Amino acid sequence: MNKKLGLILIFAFILRIPLLNGSFWLDEAAQALEIIRPLSQQLNITADFQPPLLHLILHFAQYFSYSESWLRIIGALIPGLITILFTYKLADKLFGKNTATLASLFLATSAFHIFYSQELRPYSLATMFALISMYYYFLFFQNKPKEKYLGLKLSLVNLLGLYSSYLFPFLMIGQLIFATFKNQERLSKYLKTQIIPILGFLPWLPTFFKQLDAGEMVRVNLPGWDKVVSLTPLKAIPLVVAKFIFGNLDVEPNQFFIIFGAMVIIPILVLLFVKFKKLTNKKKYNLLFTLAWLILPLISSWLVSFYIPVIRAKRLLFLLPAFYILAAYLIDNFLKNTKKINFALAILLMLSIFSINIISTTFYYTNPSIQRENWKGLYQEISETFSPANTVFIYSFTDKFAPIKWYDTKNYPAISTGELLISKVDDLANTLKRVVEYENVLVFDYLRDLSDPDRKIEKELANFGFKEIGALDYPNIGFVRIFIKPHLLIGVK
Repeated sequence: MNKKLGLILIFAFILRIPLLNGSFWLDEAAQALEIIRPLSQQLNITADFQPPLLHLILHFAQYFSYSESWLRIIGALIPGLITILFTYKLADKLFGKNTATLASLFLATSAFHIFYSQELRPYSLATMFALISMYYYFLFFQNKPKEKYLGLKLSLVNLLGLYSSYLFPFLMIGQLIFATFKNQERLSKYLKTQIIPILGFLPWLPTFFKQLDAGEMVRVNLPGWDKVVSLTPLKAIPLVVAKFIFGNLDVEPNQFFIIFGAMVIIPILVLLFVKFKKLTNKKKYNLLFTLAWLILPLISSWLVSFYIPVIRAKRLLFLLPAFYILAAYLIDNFLKNTKKINFALAILLMLSIFSINIISTTFYYTNPSIQRENWKGLYQEISETFSPANTVFIYSFTDKFAPIKWYDTKNYPAISTGELLISKVDDLANTLKRVVEYENVLVFDYLRDLSDPDRKIEKELANFGFKEIGALDYPNIGFVRIFIKPHLLIGVK
């Protein structure tokens, strides 16, 4: 490893330390609860629409520590750093060290990549395998004699990728399409490398279909859920591109996002058009390789999203390095260009990407509204204010929320409606009747726009004589409404 790459990786690691020990949000807490089960239960993940590899990795990691930072280091941060490493290695093979340095710096400072290098979900892991896969895929078709067992390496990495993300097949589809049109002389050998991943994934297919059925059941029983977990096809591609550029900022059609977005997209399109006409065969092949990696999985997953709501920017994180390699290659080439307009566009593109990355990362560090749901802080405030002896939690959900299960060290009593949609509860008053045993009732608004849009819980609590006296408000979690018993209302306005 050269010194420049080593410094980039150290810099990337430092940027990923802040907030690493922050609260688990809903999906992370569910992941954490699953991995602490016995090893024999680690494949029982029908309710989680993900393959099992991260569960297995984290199950063994949790023997050493349960802390948020430790689990995220193993499951997300280390894969994120390896992704940057292979971004450099692949970009160097494609376009040289200058492009490799710039592309890996873009990725190291990307707020979007930083965010998912700190999340206990499989997006960073799948991206790592995707980069390693594309690296071996490129070498495989270069017929490098010094690189031993390239076909086997590609096979095993793709198998691990399939067990990391259900969108990984779209990367493999892109590989197949590109090989079919640009590498026909080695296509048959490439097809042989796909036997291991395809056969290796077959044992998991029955569980995959169960997960599909479970996901469809949620969509049917909780109208609007598909809009929460995926993007509508018409918005999908623009929003994926916007997230790649702006990270987890709340992208809106205002002047800031339009101007800065144009300062990235327009130079890329113009410089790409100018450069493509002048390329030699080798460089044109490498550019087409990068474009195919970026475009083909995006288009194929978009087409599938018309039938199954799968497309979200975080699930396509493995395309982000291709986006940055493309931008870095164009910048590197046109910084040497004698035409002032092309040179100016290259400078504009480079400064725009770095400026957006710095702004987005700073906002992520400092603005709770774009950070993860702070269930740990919420629970701490609740536990300092309310006693479990006289307080009950109410959830309009099938069970306790996973973060409360994870952080609830005092074992607060709880009532769940038992249904995804409260209108399906046969006798809500009977379900909630235990509230009369407590002085304080805390009602979680989380997901209730979907599960209890008519606020039936408040109406039932009023029938029991409880009055709402206030609420705790946490970004991305919403209100936790506080109700108290009738005899405590003296002096309360």
